[in-house]
Amino acid sequence: MTSKNDSDLLFDRVEFKILAANEHLKKMQEFQSNHPDAQRIGSALKSEMEIDCFLAQLLGSLDCLLILINSRLELGIATERVDLATIQSALNARTKNISLLTEMHQASAHDGWLWVLKEFRILTMQKPAKDAQYFLFGDTTISTRDNQNETNLSSDEFINKMLIRYFQQSHKQVKDLVNSIRLKEPLLM
Repeated sequence: MTSKNDSDLLFDRVEFKILAANEHLKKMQEFQSNHPDAQRIGSALKSEMEIDCFLAQLLGSLDCLLILINSRLELGIATERVDLATIQSALNARTKNISLLTEMHQASAHDGWLWVLKEFRILTMQKPAKDAQYFLFGDTTISTRDNQNETNLSSDEFINKMLIRYFQQSHKQVKDLVNSIRLKEPLLM
């Protein structure tokens, strides 16, 4: 979890959203363990809701970070116009910590890990996550090695297991990115 107490988390919206994303990830993990047959409509709906909430919270944490940068560094950008390019432009114009968002730019570049996560979210706005998995994993009907035992998993089992691993990795990458940016600018702590 985090070292901040609950009342601090309510006001630190970046950390709040990272924590909320983690809670949705935990629900997905529990759901996968307790409902291996996620093909049924009710199970699939619950799973899709958790995926959607996870993605919204995780990517929302980065939006909150950009809003925090705008506010704390007094960039004066209207909230509805805050995005990575606009914040970077304002930082450059004011020569304020212009390298602050370098890592976010690199992660957002075509085929960067953040670009891939955002593209996956866009796909899940058009179709169920189980149908959008090809974007992340390609053909999922292959055999995989888990705990040194060769197993042939069905496509859906493979997707669920791989998707959760992917989400765990994405959660860590977002958290690390946020921490790295905050460490570069004391006003963001």
